[in-house]
Amino acid sequence: MQNSFTKVRFAPSPTGELHLGGARTALFNWLYAKNQGGKFYLRIEDTDPERSKEKFTDQILESLEWLGLDWDQPLVYQSQRLDTYKGRVKELLNTGQVYRCFCSKDELQSARDAGHYRYPGTCRKLRNDDIKLRLNQGQSFTFRFRVPEGDTVYQDLIYGEIHVDHKELDDFIVVRSDGAPTYNYVNVIDDHDMDITHVIRGEDHVANTPKQILLYEALGYDTPIFAHLPMILGPDKKRLSKRHGAPGVQKFRDEGYLPESLLNYLALLGWNPGTEDEIFSLEKLVENFDLSQVQKKGAVWDEKKLHWLSGQHVMNTPTDFLLESIRQIHPDWGKGNEISFLISIIELLKVRAKSLNEFVQQSAYFFNDPESYDERGFKKGWKDESVNQTITQFLGQLIETPHWRKEDVEKEFRVFAESNELGLGKIIMPIRMAVCGTLNGPSIFDILELLGRDTCIRRIETALRKLPI
Repeated sequence: MQNSFTKVRFAPSPTGELHLGGARTALFNWLYAKNQGGKFYLRIEDTDPERSKEKFTDQILESLEWLGLDWDQPLVYQSQRLDTYKGRVKELLNTGQVYRCFCSKDELQSARDAGHYRYPGTCRKLRNDDIKLRLNQGQSFTFRFRVPEGDTVYQDLIYGEIHVDHKELDDFIVVRSDGAPTYNYVNVIDDHDMDITHVIRGEDHVANTPKQILLYEALGYDTPIFAHLPMILGPDKKRLSKRHGAPGVQKFRDEGYLPESLLNYLALLGWNPGTEDEIFSLEKLVENFDLSQVQKKGAVWDEKKLHWLSGQHVMNTPTDFLLESIRQIHPDWGKGNEISFLISIIELLKVRAKSLNEFVQQSAYFFNDPESYDERGFKKGWKDESVNQTITQFLGQLIETPHWRKEDVEKEFRVFAESNELGLGKIIMPIRMAVCGTLNGPSIFDILELLGRDTCIRRIETALRKLPI
């Protein structure tokens, strides 16, 4: 059942480019909003002026646009809402739910050294006269939230009931001594002001949630529904990070992955569709997405699975769209050739390529004669001078082929191999080396037909002069 009142948000910090965990969080929020017929908002959490960079904001927006995760306006910047945060802390101060803490860093460290792992409440009961005296002396202070006795219980859409005893919490800071508001504080205010109904984020935020619920209650706000997503793990079952070589979203774009491929794979990291289906378009993901099917267990990043999914999406993508997409990132690819020739190349490589870049990397021999030969390839496919004798003999037969169609060319290969009691590979491998410079690629008969008789004969004759090296 759709709920047009559903409003979710993705709130990245522009301290780095959009990473895979952030992209997965954005995707799940976007899918839930679309599935429910609701709204998906974007908020830039840029209250840290030293670490927040405009270039990272631009990268995040570009990455989301590339993925196709459009957001509903307006785009919210926390740095433009500082006056709002200052006003709300005054409300909390007036009601006694926050208080000024004058403890210095040294005093707090001394308390920790004495075994107080949580703030011991040193300034919690300061008298007004003492507070005024310290203010008149110009002492710096933070604002701390006065955590009440009791406990907080909430229902997480993924993890079920979560219970937190307030004894596990200390009086946490909501505004630092330099006036900068803290994450938990601004998130509550922003989510309220944006009418957010569901907060969908990583499970690393579970510890923040009871603090935020207390702030919602203190400010008299309705508390949203929470859903904490399992972490994406590396092969060592630890949280995926740069040490695992985990790239940002932009690298996948630059390497020519189709955005649908990455979205499909990210969706399956933690979400189980309840069927054997693994290939999903974005439309199908919206149709099938359900938060109740998100698993609690962390999902392990599997690059091989991503490559397989990416290959499936490439095969299912119309060839003319692939050509247009390749030209967008490699404008000179195939320049000067007939479009029909380029379409034929893409058709041949579709079953092998997992990204747009691989079309470019794997297609060089369609445009140019080999300048060199793959060392491992010629050691396997052109071992010694005996190959030259065989291929010279075969070339004479190949030149006389009446029709240069793949069926006719293949027939010549088979007839020659049988009449000379050779395995077919003994002919295919050296011809592939001569024509392509590598043993990798689609059917050699398809390649020979597409390149044409003259090009193929010329390349074979060149190889006979150069090989073995």
